[in-house]
Amino acid sequence: MTPIRSLLRAVFGAAFPAAFVAAFLSVFLPLAGKVRAQTETAPILPDTVVTADREPTPIDKVTGTVTVITGKEMEERQLRTAPEVLRYVPGVSVQQSGGPGAQTSVFVRGANASQTLTLIDGMNVMDPSTASGAIDLAHFMTENLDRIEVVRGPMSTLYGSAAMGGVINMVTKPGSGPMNGGAFTELGTRLQTTSGGYLRGSDGRFNYNISAAGLYAPGEPVVSPRFWPANGGFIGNDPYRNVTLASRLGLDLGDNAQLTLFNRYIDTQLKYDQITYYDPNSTEYTQQLFNRLQFNGSFLDDRWKPTIGIGYSNIQRHDLDYPSVQNPSPYTQNAYYNGRRLQGDFKNEFVVSKQVNLLAGIDYDRTWLYSAADNTRSWGTATQTGFYGQGRGTVFEDLTLSLGGRVDVHSQFGTVSTWRAGATYLVRATDTRFKASYGTAFKAPALFELYGAGFSCAGNRNLQPEYSKGYEAGFEQGMFERKVKAGVTYFVNDFSNLIQCPPPYTTLQNIANARAKGFEVFVQVSPYRWLDLLFNYTYTHAWNVDSGQPLVRRPQDVFGLRAEVRPWEGVRVGAELQQVSNRYDYNVVTGAIVQPVPYTLVRATVGWIVRKDVELFARAENILDRQYEEPEGFKAPNFQAFFGVKAKF
Repeated sequence: MTPIRSLLRAVFGAAFPAAFVAAFLSVFLPLAGKVRAQTETAPILPDTVVTADREPTPIDKVTGTVTVITGKEMEERQLRTAPEVLRYVPGVSVQQSGGPGAQTSVFVRGANASQTLTLIDGMNVMDPSTASGAIDLAHFMTENLDRIEVVRGPMSTLYGSAAMGGVINMVTKPGSGPMNGGAFTELGTRLQTTSGGYLRGSDGRFNYNISAAGLYAPGEPVVSPRFWPANGGFIGNDPYRNVTLASRLGLDLGDNAQLTLFNRYIDTQLKYDQITYYDPNSTEYTQQLFNRLQFNGSFLDDRWKPTIGIGYSNIQRHDLDYPSVQNPSPYTQNAYYNGRRLQGDFKNEFVVSKQVNLLAGIDYDRTWLYSAADNTRSWGTATQTGFYGQGRGTVFEDLTLSLGGRVDVHSQFGTVSTWRAGATYLVRATDTRFKASYGTAFKAPALFELYGAGFSCAGNRNLQPEYSKGYEAGFEQGMFERKVKAGVTYFVNDFSNLIQCPPPYTTLQNIANARAKGFEVFVQVSPYRWLDLLFNYTYTHAWNVDSGQPLVRRPQDVFGLRAEVRPWEGVRVGAELQQVSNRYDYNVVTGAIVQPVPYTLVRATVGWIVRKDVELFARAENILDRQYEEPEGFKAPNFQAFFGVKAKF
């Protein structure tokens, strides 16, 4: 317990978290009553999204389900990392093995973490060096992001491999206008600190956005208290450091063409424990580099809009563990992993008429793997080329239909095809929008699954893709001049040919099948300009079809509630609650499937613009100080309050 926390407990006693909530609400919520009621509402989504159809699309023409978290919202809610943002998205389960920087997996609508594609500025950031090809999202900071879009459902028709559960797309802000910049810093009561800054603008044909961010967390022990020494032996913290540099540089080649260079570099260091004991020498170092050069054009009176991109990524991980008293192995564990990717794409948007849009393109993706661990070496490469097309048309103004198909050619297993169809219909008289879609998707075997060496669960070059098919249907209803908006979406995803390691546990094989179904509900209430309320609930039932066992780390019930009050000019007060229950995981000792206890998280934020270019802010995480574990065996962070300042010019 920190000295500050000890002092607060001495003043408030054991009921400190409850006192904090009561004080927070009693001070700020009554202020809302002093503000004159206004009827203008704040929109929950922007007018267009770019990920659902791989081109800018009006939100009311999108046939799938998409959630958009804007950069402004992330800034106001003080969400510093991608896992913090995704944790509150319906249909998404975030599993983080401890505090900041700890291994983080994201499950979308029952799909595995490796079955949801993650992009940043159009670049595929999935890690070719991990066992399943998934990306650890723990290291992605939100500083200077324009938005994060989360599309749920099978999306391989537009994006190829891994888009079975959906697509997560992070987009960097473009530079525009006169030179401007800003910086912020914050300090937590457990001495966790986050800082960042940016410089953006434009000069003639050139525009730029350059940012830097850093996070340092002294950390808390991630070893569950269940495994702490009975004699009160020492349990140390697990510190984490993150330095992120990013830029977006644009050059106008004329009135109808632009060249953009995206760069992002992430350098981290994390001290981590073994799952059942404290290990003071175990450290992971990572370096991640993402580069993309992109050409955008608009020709033939804006009827043809080509996009050409080429990208390169290099992800390196180094795990180092010297012998210690807690880990008495006489050998130094020294593991190195390197995954590289070369990506190219040529996309064409055709505006046939005001009602009809066509999309056609080619994607090229080549990945490399090299790993050296425990005297075992693994290496390999694979190439995948995809050809896709989609048509979207509006019939009678209120009915939008979409249909697309794709063929991918893989260097190892050959050819796979996918398709998707969707429809959305707006009943203007009642402001009701219906939507439905059906699609197929696939995930190519990861390089480690193809070429991984070892005595158990070794790679298999004869593996075939994992497949999925899924559908969704739902509606959204606006009421009271859209001061109230509600929606329900029902979904079903079937997964087949899943890669697992069956007895005698020597080689990976395509043997498993699974199913996930459920529904997502949201209600947004914005009766006044100064008040927003948002409720969401997700029910997910995911299970192995062959064994009947539940799929782990997919909570069945996730309930969320968010409120934001702007009691007077320049002041924001927000509170969020999330309850997670009815979930399953593997016991870290026996391996049996267990049902961890439910947990409830409460956070609160305050922002005060003291002058045009200076803002003071504060927030509190895990206000109820819940002791809980997301993945079984890993202790989640305790209560922490943050205080900071932000300045702009």
